[in-house]
Amino acid sequence: MTRTQLNVRVSETLERAIDERRIELRETLGTIPTRSDVLRLALEAYLGIQMGPEDADGRTTSGPKLRKASAATKTTRSKAG
Repeated sequence: MTRTQLNVRVSETLERAIDERRIELRETLGTIPTRSDVLRLALEAYLGIQMGPEDADGRTTSGPKLRKASAATKTTRSKAG
């Protein structure tokens, strides 16, 4: 399957609304979806289609705690090596 990247410019108001929705979706999805995921969900609803798992964004949003823990692990490993 070929994937195409689209560049979408939005206002600060729309950007904030997307980010608020990302936080809300954490309740049902278990993780904070990417902005791309939120836009895909919106397009899916607007177009009246159901996209498959291959359309999902493969990236994850880990949050600050996991990023800090991951950075600490990498620092410890580099000092040991």
